[in-house]
Amino acid sequence: MIPAALEARVRELGRELPGALAVFDADGTLWREDVGEAFLRHLVSLGWVQLPDGSDPYEAYERAVDRDKASGYACAAQLQAGLEAVRVAAEAENFARPWVPPRLIADAAGLRALCEKAGFAPAVVSASAMPIVLAAAPLAGFSRERCRGIEVKIRGGRFTDEVVQPITYAAGKIAAAGGRIALACGDSFTGDLAMLEAADVAVVVAPAAGSPLAQEARKRGWFVLSQD
Repeated sequence: MIPAALEARVRELGRELPGALAVFDADGTLWREDVGEAFLRHLVSLGWVQLPDGSDPYEAYERAVDRDKASGYACAAQLQAGLEAVRVAAEAENFARPWVPPRLIADAAGLRALCEKAGFAPAVVSASAMPIVLAAAPLAGFSRERCRGIEVKIRGGRFTDEVVQPITYAAGKIAAAGGRIALACGDSFTGDLAMLEAADVAVVVAPAAGSPLAQEARKRGWFVLSQD
């Protein structure tokens, strides 16, 4: 449920900043669980993503994230190197259609609709790889044109392992948004805090049990919505 104070603030800000961005994180914010990681596991299960030494690509990804989150999340996109971009995009669509709808978070959906009605431009900036973001975010009501994720360069129709900057994590999300952030909504302390600090209105999505970001939000007087 959207608190009345948040609804009033969004409507007020919409009058002040028509056309400004309302930027949402994706995983854990628009839907429960991580669609980027789920899609990577799917590609591994299909045999599309492999490592030269025969080791588990998903375990390699997890080790990379443990070392450094930004470069680790980029690793998920880099592991698609050599795959045809069109083929991956089609598989992402097939994967997202049944995966996303049952995991959608009602409060986030309500906030997106409120932002749109107030005159903001709702956008998604996610640390998942771009193909799955483009497939999943429209199922939560966002236009593909306002979706950003981690990208790698494409040559000859195939993905490479060359990461396109900025990496859409932490401060990189602000750069990727590319405009005035009137409202930001996220769930991750390390991934979304910078974006929330840059916004006029900060909204945190958290489970009933709480989260580090929800604790920070309450200290700062930010709004908190339910992930459940």
